[in-house]
Amino acid sequence: MRLTATDAEHVADVMSALSTPARVLILARLVESPAAVSELVDELDMAQASVSNHLRILRHLDLVVGERDGRRVVYHLQDGHVRSMIEEVLEHVRHV
Repeated sequence: MRLTATDAEHVADVMSALSTPARVLILARLVESPAAVSELVDELDMAQASVSNHLRILRHLDLVVGERDGRRVVYHLQDGHVRSMIEEVLEHVRHV
């Protein structure tokens, strides 16, 4: 597989984002179903500011999308590729 320098940089950025356990937990939770920040805070036992900061980074990398639902924003995975990526990495980790 050949990559351009730009593609390699984008892949490295995504892998860097996944190097933080909190972001992996957020993505894994969003694999299950969309969730608002308050739900993520409660379910993952993380501070609201921390969850919001991690979501900002994940949005910037196009891994998650936030959609307004009244006064709250509900987050979900960008697409099936993100779901597959998380599932494949988890399968690899559990296999090794």
